Amino acid sequence: MSTNFHVCKVAVLGAGVMGAQIAAHLVNANVPTILFDLSAREGEPNDIVNKALDSLKELDPSPLASPSRINFITAANYDQHIEQLRDCDLVIEAIAERIDWKSDLYRKVAPYLGERTIFASNTSGLSINQLAQAFPENLRHRFCGIHFFNPPRYMHLVELIPCRETEEPLLDQLETFLVSTLGKGVVRARDTPNFIANRIGVFSMLATKHHAAAFNLGLDTVDALTGRYLGRPKSATFRTLDVVGLDVFAHVVNTMRENLTGDPWHKHYELPGWLNRLVEQGALGQKTKKGIYQKIGKEIHVLDLHTDAYRLSDSNIDDGVKDILRERGWAKKLAALRANPHPQSQFLWATFRDVFHYCALQLEHIANNARDLDFAVRWGFGWDSGPFEIWQAAGWQQVAGWVAADIAAGKAMSDAPLPAWAADPNRTGMHTAQGSFAPVGRDSSRLADKAVGMNPDLQNPQQADYQPRSQLPVYRRQLFPDRLLGEPVHYGETIFETDDMRLWHTGDDIAILSFETKMHTISNEVLDGVLRAVDEAELHFSALILWQTEPPFSAGANLLQLMQGVQETGTAPTTGLLDKLKGAAQRVKYTIAGGGGLGGIVNAAIGNVPYVEDVVAKFQQTSLRLRYAQIPTIAALDGLALGGGCEFSMHCTRIIATLESYIGLVEVGVGLLPAGGGCKEMAMRAAQKARGGDVFPHLKRYFQQIAMGEVAKSAELARDMGYLRPSDRIVLNRFELLHVAKAEARALTATAYRPPLQPGQIPVAGRTGSATLKAAMLNLLEGGFISEHDYQIGCRIAKTMCGGDVDAGSLVDEQWLLDLERHNFMELITTEKTRARIEHMLKNGKPLRN
Repeated sequence: MSTNFHVCKVAVLGAGVMGAQIAAHLVNANVPTILFDLSAREGEPNDIVNKALDSLKELDPSPLASPSRINFITAANYDQHIEQLRDCDLVIEAIAERIDWKSDLYRKVAPYLGERTIFASNTSGLSINQLAQAFPENLRHRFCGIHFFNPPRYMHLVELIPCRETEEPLLDQLETFLVSTLGKGVVRARDTPNFIANRIGVFSMLATKHHAAAFNLGLDTVDALTGRYLGRPKSATFRTLDVVGLDVFAHVVNTMRENLTGDPWHKHYELPGWLNRLVEQGALGQKTKKGIYQKIGKEIHVLDLHTDAYRLSDSNIDDGVKDILRERGWAKKLAALRANPHPQSQFLWATFRDVFHYCALQLEHIANNARDLDFAVRWGFGWDSGPFEIWQAAGWQQVAGWVAADIAAGKAMSDAPLPAWAADPNRTGMHTAQGSFAPVGRDSSRLADKAVGMNPDLQNPQQADYQPRSQLPVYRRQLFPDRLLGEPVHYGETIFETDDMRLWHTGDDIAILSFETKMHTISNEVLDGVLRAVDEAELHFSALILWQTEPPFSAGANLLQLMQGVQETGTAPTTGLLDKLKGAAQRVKYTIAGGGGLGGIVNAAIGNVPYVEDVVAKFQQTSLRLRYAQIPTIAALDGLALGGGCEFSMHCTRIIATLESYIGLVEVGVGLLPAGGGCKEMAMRAAQKARGGDVFPHLKRYFQQIAMGEVAKSAELARDMGYLRPSDRIVLNRFELLHVAKAEARALTATAYRPPLQPGQIPVAGRTGSATLKAAMLNLLEGGFISEHDYQIGCRIAKTMCGGDVDAGSLVDEQWLLDLERHNFMELITTEKTRARIEHMLKNGKPLRN
């Protein structure tokens, strides 16, 4: 009978950039971690680790889910604390990419490993089999590669690489830990140089560099072309190199050049002279504040390859090329890029062509199937679609023909022909409902150690197979896993559906409510839908879960949509404003994420104040309906939960949030205050924390958060800020969110759930507390830190949260606080400066300080 494997404690060896951040993410997941490094030559022996921990506090975005998490990392050195390794279930080595240094460390620590300890290297591309040789032979079955991507908290990918002796059950145990405990997407890679993601991602960068030079394009122009227009991160190509570090990139390229001598693209595994010069000068990118880009004052400068000097970054995309890039479908986009003679267009087609070509020939050597390659690139480099997904979406046969023609014409970076399976006239793609293409079929293990060269057996398409997804039990927790093009998805059976939302179930007694508005914004129709969903769930289901099929949970209210709704009632906004705002919204694709909840109904203030107040009252009613429903209501948060989205979630019985949930009441951004129950809820939570004592110290902090529009940058911080309660849950893998929400719903119903009793007596800080908060704001106003209108907004928030014009300690009920919310919201909505803020936000997507 197999025994359960639990990772109770982890050691990370090496307190460099990656080691320290891996340790940080381990404690994010509540895993006690020891961070080792060499003893300092002078002073405190743990100074190297302590300095690394201090550096973690300065990084932005933070590797820590909450600043307090750092206290769970124990500093250690090899001289004094090596015995502590015996108590660790997992040891991750993350020192510099030198085989000799790593081997020396392995020999040093091997005698101190526990009997069941897994030892894994975080190498980004060195041979796992070669590293394993430094281990005693009887320990190699517990050794493997575990490659995190930088930054470890935010990058979803971890590559898992076995050596020849690694036991399969060990890999299964480690994959389960990585997926569910650390929230990662795991891809099993072969022991080839740079594994999968770096192999493809770095080649893509090399191809981009090669064709940029061939078409004489500036580095900033290349970045403008290869970022979000292609479904890739804003940092695109060369900004990404600055973030990664030019020295790190150089090391990865050198690894490819030294170890892939027989590769058809070997001559391209080289760095241009300008990049070598930057590395020699110590201009390594973001970490040295100078690399390909340099910030001078408030301006961004870029290296000009013609002058070898920096110039102001001023990228320009040709209008015709820009029109092509705006095309949504890959088939039309790639066809137009190939046909357009403009150098920018030809550059993009050439880069796509060579990446497709490279992936087709390298697939058999580096990955078990096309799914692993596409996910590795998506999760490791932040692409929206993997290379094979793009090829498939663009029409496999059409693109294969274009690639083959360019190879024959000598236009490609390599003259190696496409493999026979890629040119198979019956092929329509790589991903199907049955699985993803694997060119070596079921006998994939025989090529596990093959790094380069072509296998003649693989030229026969009949040797191929389609591999289904992993059947590890951990993946049963992912009811709707990350999906590839060609994989069908069915989101249960519909109970009822409108244009704005859908209520559905998966065959059990739990109803699921999903919004179908853009950014899952909240409209008047969504309010109606939520009220109807609660009624339906109470009649026919045991629980109701608010869960979106894609993040975010909700960016607040859709201001423009509600403006149009008001116009249809016969109360039009100021002449010409609606048309201007429609155009502006289309340009910036803005959905009041910065304005949140009831900002979406501000339109009516221009001429229909009673309508606004009715919608505010309905919003408050909806929040209370979620709170006091006869069945448990669960808010399953992922991504943004701002304004009204935050208010909805706080009123549910439980919140189940992914770690990367960004939660806050941000209505001040458009000159308003939370009026869907947000101010009321935080006032109530302050009273609960006071436990019969002075409410004001607790209220003061919540007031500041709302008045400053502060957003929690993790679910852990949201708990610290009071948006999550101690009973709310945090999930690290977003694809397990619905599973955990359902489990929580079942746990609540198993105890004969009853809604909370409505509090009749809530102590408030009264006019004394309000006066104290106003005095603090007056100091900020006189110091020039806030505007007069900021002060007026803050005064109304203070009055609302303190319970209005009553004595300190007075007892009020929920409706009293809700009435104050609504009254002060209505006062703000009629002011010219609030209207100006809203209009500015709609037009520019940025808040206005007035």
